[in-house]
Amino acid sequence: LKDIEKIHEEVGPDRLLLLINPFWKDVESWGFNILAPNGKKRAQEVIFDNGYEVTYAVLRFSVRGEDCVAVKAYPYEWQMYAYREDPSWFNQERPVWLGSSKEEPKSSQISEILNSRPEFKMSKNMRQMQRMMGNDDQ
Repeated sequence: LKDIEKIHEEVGPDRLLLLINPFWKDVESWGFNILAPNGKKRAQEVIFDNGYEVTYAVLRFSVRGEDCVAVKAYPYEWQMYAYREDPSWFNQERPVWLGSSKEEPKSSQISEILNSRPEFKMSKNMRQMQRMMGNDDQ
């Protein structure tokens, strides 16, 4: 944290500083370290309260049994997708765009969208059973 704080000061507000770590989602993602008893508090001050924006992130969800993903790529909003079976290819799925969100999407938001989309009216398991019975809803 001292190194990040020092680099942040050296770079200044007019230059780009990227912090890349796939495990730093929020201060709760910092584990307890007996050698750094104030680690979470310092991380909150140095990293999370310092105004850094998420520039790229990929979140994976399982919502209603559907494989879903949310992608953030600066400067755009979060893009939400759900994977749906491709009727043209056995055992293949294709992403279906569900929409975008200014804030990091939650699984409840994705669930609402899935519930409103006709191609996801049946659960993944129900669609698989329909295909096995020869009643393809594609």
